[in-house]
Amino acid sequence: KNINILLSFHTFSELILYPWGHSYNTIADQNDRLGHETMAKTMANWNGYTPEQSSDLYIASGDTTDWSYGEHKIISFTFELDPTSMWQGGFYPGQSYIQPVFQKNLKPVLYLINYADDPYRVIKPTQAQWGLTTSIVQ
Repeated sequence: KNINILLSFHTFSELILYPWGHSYNTIADQNDRLGHETMAKTMANWNGYTPEQSSDLYIASGDTTDWSYGEHKIISFTFELDPTSMWQGGFYPGQSYIQPVFQKNLKPVLYLINYADDPYRVIKPTQAQWGLTTSIVQ
């Protein structure tokens, strides 16, 4: 009942994916779509990944983010981690990727944790606009 954000990790491609994966249709609810897009773009600024609707990669049914958002309205993302291609290690990039990938994704994960109480705060006016901050991510 209290889960508001979901994040799954996959390899590879350096993407931040959000619903829908089973359809090229965008999220119908404007606030939900704007929330997903805003959060994905913000996180992409930190980790350098490309934010996009899951179906932009390819159509897939049974996607975790489709289920969690579609059934429970949980703001949901999948990080397709490093590397960018099969030629750089693909699904098995090797131990040397662990620390750099962890570091580049720490701030995005903390950002999601910070907004886990109410993800819609990313699209609402906040105290930060008035020079005040309560964020754990600076």
